Amino acid sequence: MCDNLSMPQDEHVQIEAREWRSLALPQPLSFAPPYASRSTNPDGYRYWWQLIRFVFDLPDPNKFPPLEGFTPDELRVLERYVDTCYELSESTVLSSKGGIRVSFKDGVEQVSADLPSKEALRGTVVLFRQLASTEEPASYNKTRKIIGRRVNFQADSRRDERIEWQQRWNRAHGLLSASLLTAMADRKVIERMGGASSLPVPGEDVKPQEILSLFQYGDLIHWARNAEEMQALMKDEFLIKWRTVQFIEVVIQLSHFYMGYSLLVSTAIKRSAGSS
Repeated sequence: MCDNLSMPQDEHVQIEAREWRSLALPQPLSFAPPYASRSTNPDGYRYWWQLIRFVFDLPDPNKFPPLEGFTPDELRVLERYVDTCYELSESTVLSSKGGIRVSFKDGVEQVSADLPSKEALRGTVVLFRQLASTEEPASYNKTRKIIGRRVNFQADSRRDERIEWQQRWNRAHGLLSASLLTAMADRKVIERMGGASSLPVPGEDVKPQEILSLFQYGDLIHWARNAEEMQALMKDEFLIKWRTVQFIEVVIQLSHFYMGYSLLVSTAIKRSAGSS
């Protein structure tokens, strides 16, 4: 979206552009961005939670009605999930402020990127996978099922409230696993302004699960089924940088969701987040 277009006498065109989602910011937050106090870039955490607020308006995880009756094995999984999120919150990748820049000089395209180091990215992704993979024993998938079972079993006056909260958080996870949060926010702004559905939104073609698989199984965790595709991608300087930015964006949006849900889990089991 362009918000300033000028044509100086020397016929050079200067364009200043902003993302559609910037028109929806700032968003009032009903709760503090989870673990922002542990980040070197709390404003970055606030930015992502403003987008989550705008797109999903999730209920405050700190106010989730507590649950009872967890087995020792269930508590072990839930506590591991919370501890993993607590550790993830210190990731330098989640606090990074970089991006990619494309410029032209004398008709030649120049690409520069300010990205986290590969070492930092690899470390974050290994921890992130423990939350994101359905095969991990203390993943979000395993955790939400434990919470969900206990919600259904505990038939008190707040049962329906808990069910609604679970449904809203689970639905948000499904959408964040299928689309970029930034693209969803842009599309929502366009819809509110009465824009046509055919209007293109950058990043709407990105499929988070595919890009996670590409990087995790093409280089960062395993050199396996996506290795050839990753090697081909690395031959294109612009494309590899652009896809890396998209990959980091997927990791960040899902990480913030997982950390938010960990506060819900902590409240459900009556434990302070970060306590051992």
